[in-house]
Parts: sequence; structure tokens; C-alpha cells
Amino acid sequence: MRKAFFILHKYAGLTLGLLLSVIGLTGSLLVFDHALDEQLAPQTVTFKPSERPASYADILASAQAAVPGNPAPTRLMTQRQAGSPHVVRFPKPEGAPGPVEVSVSPTDGEVLAVRGWGTREYTMTWLYRLHYTLLAGKNGKTVVGFMGLLLMVFCISGIVLWWPKKSRRTQNGNKRWARAFTISRSGNRFRFYFDVHKVFGIYFLPLLLMISFSGVALVFPSQVETVVGSLFEVGPRPALPPSRTDAGTPISPDEAVAIAASAFPDGELKRIYLPRDNSDSYGLTFRAADEAWSNYGASIARVDQYSGELLMTQNVTEIPLGNKILRWQFPLHNGDALGLVGRWLVLLAGFAPAMLFGTGFYLWWQKRRLKRAASRKVSGNAQEKAQVVVSAAKIPAES
Repeated sequence: MRKAFFILHKYAGLTLGLLLSVIGLTGSLLVFDHALDEQLAPQTVTFKPSERPASYADILASAQAAVPGNPAPTRLMTQRQAGSPHVVRFPKPEGAPGPVEVSVSPTDGEVLAVRGWGTREYTMTWLYRLHYTLLAGKNGKTVVGFMGLLLMVFCISGIVLWWPKKSRRTQNGNKRWARAFTISRSGNRFRFYFDVHKVFGIYFLPLLLMISFSGVALVFPSQVETVVGSLFEVGPRPALPPSRTDAGTPISPDEAVAIAASAFPDGELKRIYLPRDNSDSYGLTFRAADEAWSNYGASIARVDQYSGELLMTQNVTEIPLGNKILRWQFPLHNGDALGLVGRWLVLLAGFAPAMLFGTGFYLWWQKRRLKRAASRKVSGNAQEKAQVVVSAAKIPAES
């Protein structure tokens, strides 16, 4: 059994380890994606201070005027922190990799940047596409999901291979376990890389399992929901109610926010989903107290776009356990649920696949090189013996 795990671990790592490394490294960069984006595009955080912030209606109007063709916006994402812009999203143009996003000053409604999501000019979203879809659309997304499953297999096979086994030289159990968690400094390079591969693999194993499972949950949500539902209670997803009337003057986004905020008095507004047509309703998301995500709101409210009636609310902290587990997968995947420390841990864990692939490849290459050298030596000895025999055969026999 151990040999089978070793073969699986080795050849799967050699063939797919590089691809898994790319996914891990891009994931590390995305842990602090918005902070990095603001460094790469400083114009999005350069705006005038003001005691009175611009209204959401003014922000949406400014953003719409800045996009060619003046399409209707689909959502507004509020500033992540003080000094960050609001971001307004518009439908995906034909042939583009993603929607158009407009960064707008929260103080005076000035347009700061108009960028296409997923393009090279919008670097962090391009990296997101690379991480999530390998720049190959739905097929690439499926491949990434299977790579997450493969990472889980690596974790399981790795712990089987790491598990200390008895040997004649290390009968003492404490010494065996101590060696399993330490890196040898004997000066043997091969042993050093072997220990690095083994020890760092076991230290990062809990994080890698968490990241791989949450990644699979994001790519294959229905399948993971079925698995979670077999173990815990999972309630049905709430139906999004339409507006009850389809005529009259629509209320403003600011009015919709004020109405929805009454249901979450301690909540923080994160997104405004604008009505898609005359029968749709406003959708608003809030980060309620004790929510897992700090930069996203999973608690929702729907508001009639004409009457202003509060049609439904859902506080994510009050849903069944199975639904909470599913909701936690994204904030666990990027470390947000574990705070700043969690984000740094996930960032470091993203480098682990590349490090494990590099050390594993070195170990495989060294063994291969030594085997070839040994094979050439044996072959050389055999040829030398053959030449001796041939030479002896050519010597005339004494009479």
C-alpha cells in the first residue's frame, strides 16, 4: 500500500506539480489583491477629501457617463476601507474577458479609472482569471477544480509516506518522531532536500487541505453542497423576490440602502445590486456582526424598486449549520475568515506547492542521475570483461 501511494505521489507530482505551483503562486498574490491593485493603480486612491460623501445615485451616474455607450450599471461595490474607491460594474462587452469596472471617488463622485476586468491592464483581475480558470474559461475552471482534488490526494498520500515507520536503527519511538519533524544538517544535500520536502509538507498540510477543499467547493458548489448536506442540515437557498409592482417612479439607490439598513442596524453595506429590469428588485448585501468575511457581506436584503417595501432579509449568522459551512469556504480559501494572520498563512501556503514540486523534482532527478551513473558503470564493467574474454580467445593455445 505504501509503495502504491509513493508511485502515485511521485508521478502525479512530476506531471502536474508545475501547474499546481502556478495556481498556488497566483493564489498567494490574490490574498492581498485589492491592496496590490491600489499600489499598481495609484490613481484609484487619489481623490479629494470631503466632509460630505457623494450619494450613491451620483456615483452611479458619473460611472455610467464614463463608459462608452452609457450602459446601465449592474452593481456598486462600496469602498473596502477608508481611502479606497467605490467600484461600479457594468455588463461584459462582447468579446471581452469580463465586465467593465469603474473606480469612483466616494467623496465627490469623480471617475478615477475605467478598466476591463480580466485584462492585462487590470493586472490583479488578470491574475484572478489565471488562478481560477487558467485563462481558459469554463474548461480551465474545471481543470482547476480537479487540481484542487489532486492537492487533497497529495496531502493524503503525503501523510502516509511521511508517517514514521520502525527501523533497526531507530527503535526509539521518540527519536523517530523527532526526525519526522526536523531537517537534518549533516551536510548531505540530498538528505537536506528530502527533509525540507517532508517537514514543510507536513507543517503546511492542514492549510493545504483547507485551501484545496475550499477551492473545490468554489468550482463544484453543487457537488460539495450535496456532500455537506449528507452530514449537516442545509436549508434551501432563498428565492429572490421581484418587485410587486412594475410601474411608477423607482426609488433611488440611497433610499433602498436606507430601507435595507433598518434590517441590519449594526451591519456594514458592501454591495448594491441594481434592478435588472422593471420587475426586478434592489439587492443589498451587508456584513453583519460576527460574519466570517471582513471584505464581503453575505447577509442580504431585497427592496421593491418602486414602493420601497422590504421584501426579504437573511442574516447569514442565523442560517443552518450546513449553509454556514458552505458560506465559510471562500473566506477560508483566501484567509479572510482568520483575520490578518490567516491571510499571511494562506499567502505562505500558496508558495508551498512550488517549493514541494521543486524539492520533489530535485530528489527525482538526483536518483535518476545516480541510477544512470550506476548503470553506465555496470555496463562498462561488463564490456571490459567481454573484451578480456575476447582477447583471451585470440591467444593461441600452447602446444
